[in-house]
Amino acid sequence: MELSRLQVLDREEILLIDRSTKQVLQEAGIVIPSRDVLALLSERGCAVDHARSIARFDPEMVDWAIRSTPSEFAVYSRSRKGSFQIGIGRESRIASGHCAIFLFDPKTGARTSITLEDIGLFAKLANYLDEIDVVAPQALPMDKLGKSAILHAVYAVMNNTEKPVLFTCEDDIEVSGIIEVIKAAVKTDDLSSCPSVIAQFSPSSPLYWNRGTVEGFVRVIEEGIPCTILPGVIAGATGPFTLAGALVQKNAEVLSGVVLAQIVRKGAPLLAISGTAKFDMGSANAVFSAPENNLLDIAGNQLSEFYGIPSHGCVPTSDSHILDQQIGIENMRSILMNIASGASLLVNAGMFASGQTASFEQLVIDNEIVKIARRLQAGVQVNHETLAIEAIKRVGHKGNYLLDESTISHLRNSEWMESRLFVRETYDRWEQDGKKALVDRAGGIVDSLRTKEDVFLPEEQQKRIRASIARFENRYG
Repeated sequence: MELSRLQVLDREEILLIDRSTKQVLQEAGIVIPSRDVLALLSERGCAVDHARSIARFDPEMVDWAIRSTPSEFAVYSRSRKGSFQIGIGRESRIASGHCAIFLFDPKTGARTSITLEDIGLFAKLANYLDEIDVVAPQALPMDKLGKSAILHAVYAVMNNTEKPVLFTCEDDIEVSGIIEVIKAAVKTDDLSSCPSVIAQFSPSSPLYWNRGTVEGFVRVIEEGIPCTILPGVIAGATGPFTLAGALVQKNAEVLSGVVLAQIVRKGAPLLAISGTAKFDMGSANAVFSAPENNLLDIAGNQLSEFYGIPSHGCVPTSDSHILDQQIGIENMRSILMNIASGASLLVNAGMFASGQTASFEQLVIDNEIVKIARRLQAGVQVNHETLAIEAIKRVGHKGNYLLDESTISHLRNSEWMESRLFVRETYDRWEQDGKKALVDRAGGIVDSLRTKEDVFLPEEQQKRIRASIARFENRYG
C-alpha cells in the first residue's frame, strides 16, 4: 500500500478554519479597486462598498463557488497530443520554478543576472527531466527590460519545451500580451478546450487585490485557462503570526478568487495555494523553509481536499544561498511532506534562496528528490508474485538470487529505484571516476541534456510570436 496521507488538522479544526474564513469574507471583505470587477460582483449579489472598494462575500455564495470549482482538470502538451490530470486524489505534479532573479554558478559560487538564453536552457533541461511535468519561466530575463520581459520569457519557454507551461503575471496589460503569445504558440484562439498553460495570480495580502492583477485574473478566466491563486501571506508581516490565523487569512484571499472566477466562468479550473511564509523578526526577512511552513503546507492541502479544489504548493524551497546540505534537507522535507499530504501541483524546482536564485544543477537535483519522494509515496507492493514464495523455495538454503528467474524478471520493472545522480559504487570506483561531489555529477547531467535535440516551434509560429511581442513593445515598452 501507499504511504498514509499526512495530516495536521482534524475534522473539527478544518470546520473551525472554514467558519472563520467565511466570517472574515463576510465581515471584513476584500478590497478590489476595480470598478468593473466590483460591478460584476455586485450584479451577482455580493455586498459592495463602492466608496471603499470593498466586496463582502455571503457564505452561501462562497459555498456555491466552491461547489462550482472542478476537483480536477486536464492540461495538455504544446501540440495538444498528450495530457494529464491535475486534481484531488491524483498524482502530485511537479513544475520548475519561476521568477528568480539570479543564476548561481557552483564552480565560482557567484550569482549573476539571468538572461533570456538561460531561461530557454532551463526550459530545455526541464523538457527532458522525467519528473518535471510543467515548465515555467525560471526567471525574468535581465537582458530584456520593460513590460515585455515576461512575454519574452514565456516565448523562450514555449519554444524549448513540449510540456505544459506555467506563467505568473500581475498586470492585465502584460496578460493581454502573453495570451497573444500563447495563441500563436499553440495555433488556436480557443485556449479552453485543450489548455496547454496554467496562470498564477497573487492577491496582495492582507485582504487586497491590485487592480491590474484582478483584471488580468478575470481576463485569463474568461479565456478558460486554469489559474492558481497564490496570496502573499507572510505570517507576522502581511498576515497573522499564528499558524491558524495565517491559514484563515490565506484561505479568505484564495476563496475570494474562487468566487470571482466562478462568477466570471462557472466551472473555471483553479488551484489554491497550500502554505504561507513567515517573517523572521531577527533577520527582517521572509522565511519559506522553516518546519512550520511545511505544517502549513499540509494543513492547506487538507483544506483543499475538504473543498474539493486542487492545491498548489510553492515547493521545493530553501532559504540557503548556496548549493549545500541545507538545500538538500529543506527540499527533501518540503517535497516529501507535500506529496505525502496530497498536493496537486508543486512549483519551484531548481530554485532556492527564498525563490531569488536558480541553478541548472539544482533543477537536476530536485528532479531526483521528486523521484525519491514519488517512490516513497508508492509504498510496498504485497501480492502473490512479490511475496516470492516459489523463488525462496527454489533457491533454498545458502543459495543466491543473482541469476534466479525471479530476479531477472523484476530487474526492468523493479520496485528498487535506480539513480543516475547518487553515489552507489564502492569508494575505489568512485575515486577512479574522479571523486565527484553531488553538484558535479548534476553538472554532468546538465551538460548531457544541453546536447539533446531542440524542440523549437515551427518558424511560422515563431514569426507570429515575434511580431506580437514587437507590437506590444511599440505600445507599452
